[in-house]
Amino acid sequence: MRTLSIFEPGRLVMEDLPRPVLTPGNAIVKMEMCGICGSDVTAYSGKNPTMRYPVHGLGHEGVGVIAEIGENDRGLKVGDRVALEPYVPDFTCHMCRVGRFNNCADIHVCGVHKDGMMTEYFSHPVRLCYKLPDELDFLRAALTEPLTIGLHGASRARVTAGDQVVIFGAGTIGLMAAFACLSLNAEPIIIDVVQERLDFARDALGMPRVFNSAKGDVKEYLSEATGGAMCQAMIDCTGAAPVLANMHDYVWHGGRIALVGWPHGPVNVNQTRLMQKEIDVCPSRNSCGQFPTAIRLLNEDRLPIKKLITKTIRLEETEATIRDMMEHPGNYLKVVIQI
Repeated sequence: MRTLSIFEPGRLVMEDLPRPVLTPGNAIVKMEMCGICGSDVTAYSGKNPTMRYPVHGLGHEGVGVIAEIGENDRGLKVGDRVALEPYVPDFTCHMCRVGRFNNCADIHVCGVHKDGMMTEYFSHPVRLCYKLPDELDFLRAALTEPLTIGLHGASRARVTAGDQVVIFGAGTIGLMAAFACLSLNAEPIIIDVVQERLDFARDALGMPRVFNSAKGDVKEYLSEATGGAMCQAMIDCTGAAPVLANMHDYVWHGGRIALVGWPHGPVNVNQTRLMQKEIDVCPSRNSCGQFPTAIRLLNEDRLPIKKLITKTIRLEETEATIRDMMEHPGNYLKVVIQI
């Protein structure tokens, strides 16, 4: 079977590997599609601090059809179409015991710490396979995993109906966080420095408020947008030091902040102001329990999530596409590989 593997930064190799053998507790999935994540791009460039080379099969945003499966308590069978949750925990540590599998002390993320999904057949735990509705096509379903990241960020920020939520970053994950807020009847306010992305968010996706922080003062804009109260919640999808250094200014007293974006380096945080306003700051890791919600939202098709797909490609085109994404990041949101 064809498998797109990465052995070191800048080196993708199309391998011909044996099809995996069915083992207890796992299913063999014939992979149909796999999205390219920003973490895949940084794995290729050598800038992903969590990457463990080599992995046979990059990628973790996969959907496919069950080709082999044993008896299971999930009601899954051969021929079922599924989305795969890529965060494989040990199911035994203290975090797993309280249901926070995303924060497992020994987690292995597909395509990062273990073999990934850019392959023709993939062995995966049955309990991390989620059946897709018949009417949900694979292209939309390929957005399940990134949508769960936005949903988990909104959960960590405890977003509720009526909240105004400032979201930093208008890339794929920032927009997924905005969709998550809309699904909760909250109002996202998207901040970025790339005007083209903001225009897309407003004009193509119908986002209610966008603002270019390179062209004005964010605090002043948010004060005006919220009638002086500031936002109840914030979701940062950038990891940018200037955003985190001033995050206390963007939410009201008692506000909630979720940190989704990986930091790019050392960050100075104004702990005094965080304490004075008693702001909750919650890092957000992967997602937890969000796959059913993401699949439901994608199936309802009420949110224009599919518009995030920039293009679809063949597996053989992946390396050239990643190189182009590195050179022209503004031209891409989500790329999906047809395996």
